[in-house]
Amino acid sequence: MDFIKNYTMSGWVKMPNYRLNLPDYSDRAIFEGLVNHLIHRDYTVMGGEVHIDIYDDRVELVSPGAMLDGTQIQDRDIYKVPSMRRNPVIADVFTQLDYMEKRGSGLRKMRELTEKLPNFLQGKEPQYQTEATSFYTTFYNLNWGDNGRMPVEEVANRVNSTLEKYPVNEESSVEKFGVNTKEFGVNEESSVEKFGVNTKEFGVNEESSVEKFGVNAYKFGDTSETQKKVSKTAQKIIDLVISDPSITADNMANKIGVTKRAIEKNIKSLRGMGILVHEGSDKAGYWRIIVKP
Repeated sequence: MDFIKNYTMSGWVKMPNYRLNLPDYSDRAIFEGLVNHLIHRDYTVMGGEVHIDIYDDRVELVSPGAMLDGTQIQDRDIYKVPSMRRNPVIADVFTQLDYMEKRGSGLRKMRELTEKLPNFLQGKEPQYQTEATSFYTTFYNLNWGDNGRMPVEEVANRVNSTLEKYPVNEESSVEKFGVNTKEFGVNEESSVEKFGVNTKEFGVNEESSVEKFGVNAYKFGDTSETQKKVSKTAQKIIDLVISDPSITADNMANKIGVTKRAIEKNIKSLRGMGILVHEGSDKAGYWRIIVKP
C-alpha cells in the first residue's frame, strides 16, 4: 500500500465550507484487491508472486492461479460468484486481522468502494480477468482522460455536475416523486387558484419581504460567507470517508486520535450540514459525501 500511495496522486477542490479530496483511486478498494490476491493466489506455482503494476491510467494486480471452478471471471456476474477459498487457513488469519470479511465479498466490495468516490465515472469500475494460470484486477485512474491527466478544475466541474451524475427527466421525476408543473400548479393561474399565492397576500416586494420575513440579499447570497466552516476533526472525517467509505466510527477515532464521542458529534454536525450520509446497515453500509454544485 505504501508503494501504491507513493506512485499515485490525489487532487482536491475547495468547497464552500470544506476540502474535497479527488484521489486517483480508492485506497480501500486497492487494499481489498491486494488482500484478495494474497488470499486466493495459487501458492503451488513455484516462483510466482503478486505483481503490482502502476501505469498512468491504471493499476494492475496480477497473481498466479485462475478460478477454482475453471470458469472465466470476465464471463461471470461478480454479484453471483460463490465464495470458494483456495487457502482457507490464510483466509481465516486475514479475517481475524480484520483485513477481510468472512462472506468473501471482495470483488463486489472493490467495485462498490470505487463507485462511492465523488469523482467516479461510469465505465471506470474495477475490472477482473482470468487467463490460464493468472488472475488480473485492474483499477482505472479516475483523474485520467483520453488526453492524459485531467486538470483538477475539470474534475471538480465533473463532480459538481450533479445533473450528469444523477440525471433527472420528466418521466422519472413524476414517477418517483410525483413532481410536475400540473400537480404543483407552477404557473400564475393555478398557483393563485390552488394555494392562493399572489404578491399582495405574501407581500413580495423589497420592503415587505424584509419586514415580514427578514429576507435580504446577504442572507441568501454568497454561500462562502454565510456557510459555517467544518471543524478540523470534521475535515479529517471527510478525508477518511473518501479514503475508505466503509470505515467505522471506532477506526475514525483511532486514526484521528480523539474519542468516539467526538467523532459521533462531528458526524452529526456533518449530517446536519448535508455533507455526509450513511447508506445501508451499520455493519455493511457505506459513508457517502454529498457534493452540492
